[in-house]
Amino acid sequence: MIRVFIADDHEIVRTGLHRILGGMPDITVSGESAEAVDLLPLLQAARPDVVVLDIHMPGGRNPSLVKQIRELVPAPAVVVFTMFNEDSHAIAYLRAGAAAFISKSGSSKDLVAAIRKVATGGRYITPDLAEFLFENQVDLNRPPSDTLSASELEVIRGLAGGKRAVDIAQETGRSVSTINTFVQRIKTKLGLRTVVEIVHYADDNGLLG
Repeated sequence: MIRVFIADDHEIVRTGLHRILGGMPDITVSGESAEAVDLLPLLQAARPDVVVLDIHMPGGRNPSLVKQIRELVPAPAVVVFTMFNEDSHAIAYLRAGAAAFISKSGSSKDLVAAIRKVATGGRYITPDLAEFLFENQVDLNRPPSDTLSASELEVIRGLAGGKRAVDIAQETGRSVSTINTFVQRIKTKLGLRTVVEIVHYADDNGLLG
């Protein structure tokens, strides 16, 4: 029997998940939480196999919460269940240790399939997310920095030096739109949202030498 913990701040969602998951012969709901602040101690007490996590819940909008969940002993698998689309948002959470990223606009069959897959130690990737990862050359099995091209590293070093896209374009002989495309691709590959985050990541991971 797969023990599932529901972490979502909307009661109607928790009730709906109870109904959906409770109808499965191999799944049982072992607990629930409406806030991230009390989530970790509740998980330690419930000891679920899988956590269905809404990252919109108060205190939950940070991939570090996934890391904290995965550091528990025993560590439950994390299925992110959110209103976000399966795009660059997903990458940050998957890299933090989530085993699946499911949009609430999708089918309940995807959620149930994800729970069953991650409970056995696997990762569940929907076809839409798989296509997004392929189109943006994101390989979740490699360190993020290893997926960066020489041109993307060049742009990162320029940004770290305080240069604007127009400055980098002039120095490299590329158009500003090309540099902006590189920046967006870097954000996607690394699961980051801002240039400041890119620079901090590059500094922390020795990409500026």
